[in-house]
Amino acid sequence: MSLGSRLYTRSRHQNSAPAIEKTNLVIFDIDVNQSMLSDPTIEMKIFNKDEIDLWFDHITSDINEIHLFASNLLHNTFIQFINDYPQIKSIYIFCKGQQYVNYSNTLTKLQGTIDDINVMWEKFQHNRQIFYSYYDSKQSTFKNMDSASAESAWWIVFDKILHDIKYTDIALDEFIGFCGNYAENGRYSLARIQELTDYYKSAGAIHWYHSPCFPYQLFNQTLRTEKNINNIFKLRLFVADLISQLRILQSDQRDIGDHSFLVYRGHWMPIKEIQQLKSAIERDVGLLFAELAGENSDLEDVFMTIELDFNNINNNTPPFAYISHLRTFMDEEEVLLSMNSILLVQSVELDENNIWNIHLKHIDNQWDVEFDERSIFSRHGEQIFIRHLSKENKQFIAFQLLLDFILRLEQTSYAKQELLEFARSKYQNNPAQLAEIDDFKRDYRPEDAVKWFSKDSFLYRLLNTSLRIEIIDDIVKMRYFINDLHNQLAELQLSFIESLDGKKEIIIYRGLLMKIAQLNE
Repeated sequence: MSLGSRLYTRSRHQNSAPAIEKTNLVIFDIDVNQSMLSDPTIEMKIFNKDEIDLWFDHITSDINEIHLFASNLLHNTFIQFINDYPQIKSIYIFCKGQQYVNYSNTLTKLQGTIDDINVMWEKFQHNRQIFYSYYDSKQSTFKNMDSASAESAWWIVFDKILHDIKYTDIALDEFIGFCGNYAENGRYSLARIQELTDYYKSAGAIHWYHSPCFPYQLFNQTLRTEKNINNIFKLRLFVADLISQLRILQSDQRDIGDHSFLVYRGHWMPIKEIQQLKSAIERDVGLLFAELAGENSDLEDVFMTIELDFNNINNNTPPFAYISHLRTFMDEEEVLLSMNSILLVQSVELDENNIWNIHLKHIDNQWDVEFDERSIFSRHGEQIFIRHLSKENKQFIAFQLLLDFILRLEQTSYAKQELLEFARSKYQNNPAQLAEIDDFKRDYRPEDAVKWFSKDSFLYRLLNTSLRIEIIDDIVKMRYFINDLHNQLAELQLSFIESLDGKKEIIIYRGLLMKIAQLNE
């Protein structure tokens, strides 16, 4: 019997100390100070210059992730050799004496050459927080696509889910509230946010995207910091409106001019991303539209040429379209590409003006996953009690990914409002059930989720029907209660296992009405 939760579980109780995730730091030929030695989150190994063989054996062993501090005793060629080992995640060079070593700019893992150990330590700690912050990662222009990648599949399903949700006034309130919080931090005008509140219409999404009152920077930053799904979810209504309008424009423009054409984009990119693109020639990358912060010495000038083809599109391809006529200022022709557009890297070259020229080609979404019939993405109407995993493996995985996504979302007042609105819409002609929903609004506490589910209530009936018929919108609307129910069950599981007193197997019984066809399965 498994002791762990199979799906993501947010712990409600904070009184137990979390396990410390230790980072492997290997130091070669550098004197360290006491503060570095006393950090409990660091697993540190120190080697002097006479132990170079032992040091090399250690960093090339089977340790998964290593961060390296080394003196400039190591020359460029040797550092290049070490840079190629996958377990080496970052390299910091400490320059002894006045002479700096000019290390190659192709060293993608080199974080800098530094002559102050305290500065090096601070930079390492800062980068370490970013490196291990999976759901708050650094912004990225591109992400490599790999058909075997579980992460890629997760984001494909996440994107599909966003497009299957029916959006409500509550979703609009959450979107505007998110923009308003950004404005309250002094980054945008509250008066302009009020303009967005007063006049926003779904059919004008592209206009609002370019409007002075829209926090363009917030929108792009959120999409680029792709692992923060809670913030992306807050933008769900606007993302859906923007893509919907792009798709309509694309359909209208298919017969205009040449079917194949080039668009251009000036940009800044970190040298690491450029090197990743160079290594991805003839491979696909996903494009996340956005801007980078302008003045940054770590950024390189980039000029991108993208080949687009109106013949090479279908209903599953992220859309693109001319949008100049919808902008306030029509100073140039502009084409907007949807988030998650798939581009083929054809070449990456540095010209005589130190500008990186990147040639890309827009392709259809060949990484799209077909989940077939009886999946969350195909309306089937029947309640599903059992799945034959040898035949319906993809359908089962899609449903599990939906639940994983639901359980990663924060418990907010907007989530509770959507649950109440959804429940009332299902029982609008039933005064008794509406009264029970009012009781839930007044009395419900997260620690009572199992109690509410176990009685014959509207929650029990709505949740069972939604999960068995696998209606994405209904399940998302019930996320507030699903989250609490799952997390409380995860807590109760521990005490239940203890009560078994070592027993490994138990038998449980359930009476149920099923169709003959389902029994035959």
